[in-house]
Amino acid sequence: MRLVSAFSSAAALTAVSVPVLAADAIQFTNACRPGTRVVVAAVGDLLFHAALQKQALTTKGSYADFWQPVQHILDQSDLTYGNLEGAVAAGVGIGGRSVADPGRRLDGRVYSAKVNEFLFNYHPSLIADLKDTGFDVVSTANNHGGDRGPLGVDGTIDALEAEALAFTGTRRRDESNTRPWSTVVESKDVRIAFLACTYGTNGGVDRNGQILNCYRDKAQVMGEIQWLTEDPEVDAVILTPHWGAENSHTPLSSDRAYARAAIEAGASAVIGAHPHVLQPWEKITAKDGREGLVIYSTGNFISNQPWTPNRSGVVALLEFTKGRDGKTALTAAGFVPTWVVRDGWHHRVTEMRSGNRESAGALSATLRRLPAANRVSGDAARNLPRACVLTSETATAAPPMP
Repeated sequence: MRLVSAFSSAAALTAVSVPVLAADAIQFTNACRPGTRVVVAAVGDLLFHAALQKQALTTKGSYADFWQPVQHILDQSDLTYGNLEGAVAAGVGIGGRSVADPGRRLDGRVYSAKVNEFLFNYHPSLIADLKDTGFDVVSTANNHGGDRGPLGVDGTIDALEAEALAFTGTRRRDESNTRPWSTVVESKDVRIAFLACTYGTNGGVDRNGQILNCYRDKAQVMGEIQWLTEDPEVDAVILTPHWGAENSHTPLSSDRAYARAAIEAGASAVIGAHPHVLQPWEKITAKDGREGLVIYSTGNFISNQPWTPNRSGVVALLEFTKGRDGKTALTAAGFVPTWVVRDGWHHRVTEMRSGNRESAGALSATLRRLPAANRVSGDAARNLPRACVLTSETATAAPPMP
C-alpha cells in the first residue's frame, strides 16, 4: 500500500481510509476534509556571508542564482516564506550611520563589512530577487535584524515595501502604535497570518522597541496570536520564532514550552530558525482538539557555513484546507531535504538525493532527525502523505500535478 497523492481523485465522493506505511509519519485528522487547499513552503535561514554577496553582486549575478536549482519546488507552493537574516538597507554603514551608498557592489562598508563581517547588510536587489522568485513573506525579527541599528531597521522596511514583499517582526521607529507585528498573506481566498519574534539581537540594545522579542515580549506575542485567531478575516496563524541554541539538534525545553503555549493560544503552526541546523518536528494537540505542527528549526536554506549539518536544510510544506463552513485546518505536511553545494566560490541550493556521494551522509542524518515518512520529492512537492484518499470532492480547488 502506498502513500497516495494529495491530488489524486477517485470515483467515490467520500474519503476512504487507508493504512500508512510508516508509523512515524506526522498526519492530521482533517487530512481529507473537503475544501480549498493551500500549500505553504517554508525555507530556512537566508544568510548571505561575504563570499555569497561577492557571488551575487557580480555584473551578471543575482541572489536568486543561489536557489535556482530548487526553484521548481518553490513554484509548486501557493505561498513561500523565508527567514531574512540581516539588514537590507541602502546607504547604512557600520554603527547604523547614514553614508553614501556605493551601488550594487561589495564595498566592505555598507554591503558586508571589513571591520565585522557578521554585521550583515545586503543590497536591496535581494528583495526584488526574492519577490521575483515567488517569496511572499519574510521574517525580519532575528538576532541580525538590528545589525545596522534603528536606521537599518527602517531602511530594511523601506526596501521591503518598495517591492511589496510582506514581512513580520519589525517596525519603523515611528510605527510603535500603528503597525501590528504580524502580516497577513492570501492565496485562493485563504488568508494566513505570519508572526515573527526573536530571542535577542546579539546583545544590541533595541532602544526604540523595533524588533519583537519572543521572551521579553511574550505577552504581546501570545496576545497577537489570540487577536489574529479571533479575527474573522484570518484563517490560520503561523508563528516563526528565532530561538534555540546554535549548532544544536535538540530544542531547548523553554522552546518546547513556548511552542505549546503558541498552539494553545491559537497558532496552527510554529516554524523556528536560528540553530543553523535541523531540529525535529512535533505534532501538538491543543486542549480544544486542534492539531498544530512545530518545526523547531528548518536549518539553513543558503549560507557559507562549511560544516555538513549547516549545509543541510529543508523546504517544509504545510497544507491548509478551508472548508465550506469557512473554518481552516492544517491537513498535511511534508519536506524536501536541501543541501548547499560549495563549488569553489560558487554556491547553490540543491535537493538532497539518494546516490549523491557528497550529501549522502547528510541525507541519512536528516531522515533520522525528521519524520522520514513525510519526505517528498521535489518534483512532486504537493504530494503530501496522508492516511486517506482525496476524492474528486475532497480535492476541491487543488491544482493539477505538474
